[in-house]
Amino acid sequence: MSPDFNHRRRGRVVFGLFILAVGLFALLDNLHVFDARRVQPYWPLVFVALGALKIAHWRDSAGIVVGLGFIAVGGAMTLNNLGLIVFHVRDWWPALLIVLGALFIARGFRPDSSRRACRGRYGRRDERLEHGSRIDATAMMSALVVKNDSQDFQGGDVSTVMGAVEIDLRQASIVTEAHLHVSVIMGGIEIKVPRDWSVSVNGTPTLGGIEDRSAPPLASAKRLVIDGSVVMGGVEIVN
Repeated sequence: MSPDFNHRRRGRVVFGLFILAVGLFALLDNLHVFDARRVQPYWPLVFVALGALKIAHWRDSAGIVVGLGFIAVGGAMTLNNLGLIVFHVRDWWPALLIVLGALFIARGFRPDSSRRACRGRYGRRDERLEHGSRIDATAMMSALVVKNDSQDFQGGDVSTVMGAVEIDLRQASIVTEAHLHVSVIMGGIEIKVPRDWSVSVNGTPTLGGIEDRSAPPLASAKRLVIDGSVVMGGVEIVN
């Protein structure tokens, strides 16, 4: 089992446990079994967990900085909720721009920055080639490229949380119809399709968008149906 797979799996587990906990406490609160307000101040600890996960699998200095940033933000918000410290987010949001600017400057002075820039629009990324009829791709605070050349592509699930996923299906084929479910939270997904595919989009964007830039064929029996949700992010379909 590869380290990349383990990284993605741990990311799913952390995010899944957070969603499960929110749903559980909300249900117990609605049933008047437990007062959810007791744990409400601790919800920013999810950022601490994500930061620790990022540091545990760091690949460069930027990964450490991002991880420490998540831990600092989550810890500060938790202490603020508990009344141990007092600060206003509106006063500190420019610090985010400072950190981002420092990251870009640091990467610009790295000796291999030009080589990495040629590797793709998402910078450093994981790539894998698949041959199965279905795909299951997830990126959490990372970038992932999946190429699939199945001649009986049937669809699958693609999700990203504060990351980027590129799905390259230009060498794949559909017998009749395939269904691809996408889920985006503060990230982006790019889907590349063959020119003989027609695309149907049924997604629901919230503070984001789904843009189909693919040129529709004059006549095609191959149809890709894309549905799902996009929150503060985007999905782009091209060929």
